[in-house]
Amino acid sequence: MIICSVTCADNLHEAKVMARRAKVQMPYARVVICLLERSMHPAALNVPWFDEVILAKDLGIPEFETNLLKYRLYEAVTSIKPAFLHFLFDRYPDELNIVFMDTDVIPYAPFDDLLFALEYHNILLLPHLLEPCEDPWSYLWVGAFNTGFVALRRSEETMRFLEWWKERLYSYGYYQAPYYCDQKWIDLAPAYFNVTVWDHPGYNVAYWNLHESSRKIISAGEGRYWLEGGLPFVCFHYSGLNRALQYHLGICIPDHTNPLYELIGLFQEELEVMGKEEFSQIPWSYDYHLDGTPITAEERNSYRC
Repeated sequence: MIICSVTCADNLHEAKVMARRAKVQMPYARVVICLLERSMHPAALNVPWFDEVILAKDLGIPEFETNLLKYRLYEAVTSIKPAFLHFLFDRYPDELNIVFMDTDVIPYAPFDDLLFALEYHNILLLPHLLEPCEDPWSYLWVGAFNTGFVALRRSEETMRFLEWWKERLYSYGYYQAPYYCDQKWIDLAPAYFNVTVWDHPGYNVAYWNLHESSRKIISAGEGRYWLEGGLPFVCFHYSGLNRALQYHLGICIPDHTNPLYELIGLFQEELEVMGKEEFSQIPWSYDYHLDGTPITAEERNSYRC
């Protein structure tokens, strides 16, 4: 199995935490990082938890740097995701399963249930919610599925899906409506491809689904965690760590003895140890022309379709 993610140099601390945790839980997994920078940052080299680091410009995307001019950082990172996944299937012909995780998705148990599901399904997509919510309007914008976690098995169907997704994000991976970067396109995928909605509540737990009854986390001691229903708690998505997550925690889990508070504190400590203060100050190299002058918003807009 390959576990992969896309990052820029300013987020290498988070990528290192994710990779280390993945190796702890699944030492058999190959961790591959795509770095969206003009050149390899020294801090991305010789990281013991990275099996390989690939520059985004080496993925074979046509007119890569010119096409990237229309995207801001967040849009650019998400726009190359399917191209990266396609590249990995070609680069590692011996690998059957690839799991993409955002760098803020942290595993706390092996992906045993997921790997079993991939024995029978090619494309696993995770919905934001497993239960209807009182305020569904935001999901009409961000989409039904969270593409911060996608699991794929090598097949013709998977490659067709990646080609389709890749073509759309090459031109239309914008943050504004109706795209929400890479996510709204995926709402169409179940109509076109043999997609399985992976509804295991222990995967991709995040601030947007903390209210769900099936997501309640309990500690079993010795660093092991379960959901109240008896299923393993596998990974948490730390999106909105200092804002949205804190807000929803206060509403959904006001009890500070809940294990999630401890996990958040440990995650924040790990980020600091991995160099958050240093890395977060690194400017994105694709925010500048080759001569060092900044790329303006007006210039980016001029390249937009």
